[in-house]
Amino acid sequence: MTAHTDALIIALRAAARALHPKASLLVSEWAEEHRILSVEDSAEPGRWKNSRTPYLTEIMDQLSEESSARLVAFIKCSQVGGTQAASNWLGSIIDHAKGPVAVVMPTEKSLSDWMSQKFDPMVKGAAAVSAALHTRSNKSSDNNAQRKKFTGGILYTKTAGSTADLKSTSLRYAIADEVDEWDWTTLQGDPLGLLQVRLTAFHDHKLFVVSSPTLKDASRIEEAFEAGDQRRYHVPCPYCNERQHLKWANIRWHSDPGASAHRWIRDAWYACEHCGSEIGEHHKTAMLAKGRWIADNPGAPYPSYHINAIYSPLGLGRTWAELATEWIEAQADSGKLMRFFNTRMGETWADRSRDIKPNSLQARAEPWQLGTIPPGCLVLTAGVDTQDDRLEIHVIGHGRDDRTWTIDYHVLQGSPAEQGTWNALADYLNRDYTNRTGRTIRIEATAIDSGGHYTHDVYAFVRSRRVRRCIAVKGHTTPGRQILGRPSKQDVNTRGQTVKKGVSLYLVGTDTAKHLLYQRLFDDADKAPGARKVCFPEDLEADYYDQLVSEAFNARRNRWEKKKGKRNEALDTWVYAVAASHHPELYLNKWRPSDWARREAMLEPDDESQHGPIGPGLVPATPGNPPQPTATAPTPKPPRASPPQRPAIPTSSAWDKRL
Repeated sequence: MTAHTDALIIALRAAARALHPKASLLVSEWAEEHRILSVEDSAEPGRWKNSRTPYLTEIMDQLSEESSARLVAFIKCSQVGGTQAASNWLGSIIDHAKGPVAVVMPTEKSLSDWMSQKFDPMVKGAAAVSAALHTRSNKSSDNNAQRKKFTGGILYTKTAGSTADLKSTSLRYAIADEVDEWDWTTLQGDPLGLLQVRLTAFHDHKLFVVSSPTLKDASRIEEAFEAGDQRRYHVPCPYCNERQHLKWANIRWHSDPGASAHRWIRDAWYACEHCGSEIGEHHKTAMLAKGRWIADNPGAPYPSYHINAIYSPLGLGRTWAELATEWIEAQADSGKLMRFFNTRMGETWADRSRDIKPNSLQARAEPWQLGTIPPGCLVLTAGVDTQDDRLEIHVIGHGRDDRTWTIDYHVLQGSPAEQGTWNALADYLNRDYTNRTGRTIRIEATAIDSGGHYTHDVYAFVRSRRVRRCIAVKGHTTPGRQILGRPSKQDVNTRGQTVKKGVSLYLVGTDTAKHLLYQRLFDDADKAPGARKVCFPEDLEADYYDQLVSEAFNARRNRWEKKKGKRNEALDTWVYAVAASHHPELYLNKWRPSDWARREAMLEPDDESQHGPIGPGLVPATPGNPPQPTATAPTPKPPRASPPQRPAIPTSSAWDKRL
């Protein structure tokens, strides 16, 4: 059944219902008639209006009894009303659809939050729902946290780990919320499959699967969306009237590179993919009202929907300018970038760790030597890994636009239990490097792994303050963790004695740093040497590259795993060196273009061959603001001239490649 046919059937049934008033309401109609939003569950309290979020109307109506759909999948971003649509359906079930229904959440906390922040306010704001619930006995067996009886049915509220409790229960309806947050690795069986089995007893059953996505190839909501008819919301251009679904690649903005981060973006607009006209965000309300869902995979067994934050109604979500700022700020942090994809664009994060081969990296080596400073390299940091018989040292150079260079890699033989080994490390880290203009560059910060057998030896070295900005670190594998977290004080030595001058231990978000490195390596594949983010000298040995990509991300288990028989010291030390760049006295990740300009003026005052003179009019144009085509419609506002903008924003082709 096509999207248009299904919509027509719903419309015809609605017309028939008008002739027979006793027939049930469509979910969207029920919401407008019965639902009143409170300050507890909405930024805009008051009576529900379908016109505020018109893209939800069809989704809700597919959940109505009038629709033949048995499964509806909705892959979404945050702040577009997906949870409210589910609440409206649940309210209509309790009011008049009747039958046993289950709501399944990822965790006990998410279930508790949903009950207090969504369900309870919905009951209070819909008199019909409240009446249906309270006509039943209020005995604990009928009304508790796990089950609530209502006239003609019962509501079960469960977590993903407790769906097995429903094995002897038949369901007519079910809501599977945020399925990508379910911990599939610890569950016995497939909870979503268990839900579907429970629904087969009713011929008119319905299942609503709704979630923001996570990782590609591990996302259950993306899987459900792609198996459906893949509907996207197409809106007309206010100038040429051509329909299109809104894509991030077509968002444009003006920025001020010298401003503070939260004020980078002065304004933002959407470039029509048909006529090139500049569409201001003030057009969005009218565009949404005229929008319609169009299926990319017609003929699929059920309807599936996708929407992103560009559609968020004015006042209910992030503005386009706020989204652009968030996008820019995420470029140096893969955890933030992943969250932007997942929660703003409603897209999976495509891991590329298995696509990168050591020999392809070695082929990118450039004509400069270890121990030398290439043009553009302005800051050095180091990462140190401790082994039983050696220390491995990785010196990384940093420059504008998040570029990095492998400046040095050295294996220092000797046991970390011997003081001589640490003396040699201090000498090595305090050495001077000289760039092509004759300026001296020193290592600005060092991170040393303390997670091995020599924890207190590392602490003692850090306390000695023999090396500039030296910190003790320990890897932490929590997904999405920031690269360098807040420190904790370690003031007890190996004998249990309190040390007066304790040391600060920093946890490193190793998963985040590895995603960042591998994504950059992948993006560099089709770039010219001067445009690459991760750069290598020509005299690195093949083993270095083998170690750098010695791990791969297991999406199903949501963790990084070392390849069989591989060493990973080069990867670990790269992570530590990048963590050192986040040192609270350095914060390279927060440097603005003006900060880099000052550093550049100090270290490369006469070297304009690579960068040209510094000046706002000469900052390269960025892909976030590419040249605009001329509008073809007779009345559009012509596209603006694109001012200079921060060059750290990936191109639209890079965006497409990630997807």
